[in-house]
Amino acid sequence: MNFIKSIISLTVMLYTGFVFGQNELQERINRGKQIYNVQCIACHMENGEGLTGAFPPLAKSDYLLSDIPRAAQNILKGLSGEIKVNGVSYYGSMPSHNLSTKELTDVVNYISNSWGNEFGLIEEETIATAIK
Repeated sequence: MNFIKSIISLTVMLYTGFVFGQNELQERINRGKQIYNVQCIACHMENGEGLTGAFPPLAKSDYLLSDIPRAAQNILKGLSGEIKVNGVSYYGSMPSHNLSTKELTDVVNYISNSWGNEFGLIEEETIATAIK
């Protein structure tokens, strides 16, 4: 009987943790979308596909998803020079964005979990470490 109670307790704890994680991710995505719509949409477009030859895509972007800490640094500090996204070279400049760590975490969660990207929850501690 104790074994069954332990299994039930463990199952409830795991499920609760999963639901909490999903709720936190969705909340971050919602806040991040608002930031994206103000600061990023003009170049990367509503669908995250950017403009070929001018602004790289964020949707299904190998550059973005291969190094989330680098993506956070690029958003915060800006970026210039050549980058290769999905095999295509882009030359240009992205301005820096004055965002708090929380705002940066939210927008990174939004772009890494939208338009076919399915990275999952990125913790604020991960972003804070990346931008130091």
